[in-house]
Amino acid sequence: NLKNVFIYLIIKMKRFEIGESRGRRFEEDYCISIDDPFLEDYCRLLHSKAVRRLVDKTQVITAPDNIYVRSRRTHTDEVIAIGITISEKLGLNTSLVKSLALAHDVGHPPYGHLGEEVLSEVNGKKFNHNIAGVVILQNIEKCDGRGLNLTYETLEGIVSHSTQGLSRTGQYRLYSNPLVHNEYNAVMFADKIAYTTSDFNDAIRLGFIDSNKLPDFALKLGNTQDERTYTLLKSLINESMIKEKVDFSEGEIFDFFTQLRKFMHEEVYYKLDDTLKKTLLKKVFEFFSNEPSFKNINPSAALLVLTDKEVNSMGNMLLKEGRITIRGLDHFGITESLSKLIGKNIDLFNPDLEWGK
Repeated sequence: NLKNVFIYLIIKMKRFEIGESRGRRFEEDYCISIDDPFLEDYCRLLHSKAVRRLVDKTQVITAPDNIYVRSRRTHTDEVIAIGITISEKLGLNTSLVKSLALAHDVGHPPYGHLGEEVLSEVNGKKFNHNIAGVVILQNIEKCDGRGLNLTYETLEGIVSHSTQGLSRTGQYRLYSNPLVHNEYNAVMFADKIAYTTSDFNDAIRLGFIDSNKLPDFALKLGNTQDERTYTLLKSLINESMIKEKVDFSEGEIFDFFTQLRKFMHEEVYYKLDDTLKKTLLKKVFEFFSNEPSFKNINPSAALLVLTDKEVNSMGNMLLKEGRITIRGLDHFGITESLSKLIGKNIDLFNPDLEWGK
């Protein structure tokens, strides 16, 4: 309508155009592909094993009994929905936003951020799931050494989605990166809004937070998850229109959001007792490091491509038999996943994107 056209002309938001893409790493001769390269990326990702594994990976709670508690895949769907809303309201390239949102968390190991901690410890340097996601999509998906051969922008945007930082006062503040495309920042903010509001919702559902004693700053955002989500979206979109770039870093609503994020870290995330899971992940890593059958496989990469269910099953083996056996893993997808790693020199800490620069 005329109102939306007027708003779009006013903000002059920089939209990433298809013709500006740096393309794909390898030339292709597909019998059929979609003209929009970012929509093509989205479809390739939907077919990928990396995205399928998200169904059985932790968001906050591992293998919840309640079907309505989020998995990493459910969280991903919510990021896609929020990302689309931001993109459409600001006139961005929605196909690129969709592909980034779908792929943004494929680099998460089993048990989510706990898996990141273990991989950081065993490697002696910080593991980042955003970098690992690009490694998976370029070096582990498929067997021909080309991975999914996604566009440079989709891969670069995956690396960029974790941009954030602490302020001098120790608050959990977010920062729009002025050096990247608006679409990248849109997905970064969509991710933070999605997991903060949904994790808060799940924490209430599971009894970690008393629904009758919700903090005032959460209620200021709304009485339900939908109300809180759309309050944050409205504020982000309005601020972005004024600044002519995707940003959300000022105002009363942003301050309430910052308080809610801080609350979730201090009252939920940091209070989860993950001692047994962390010990199990280290045992699984040791298994891959010492098992002769896997001598040509990077043990960190092997751990990365496991699902929560597979790690849980390996834990049950330890309890019942005192050791993990290959025989007990045959009926899982682990053997198919590990076949993609044999003899590959995979560096989980290098996104390998120099080809597009």
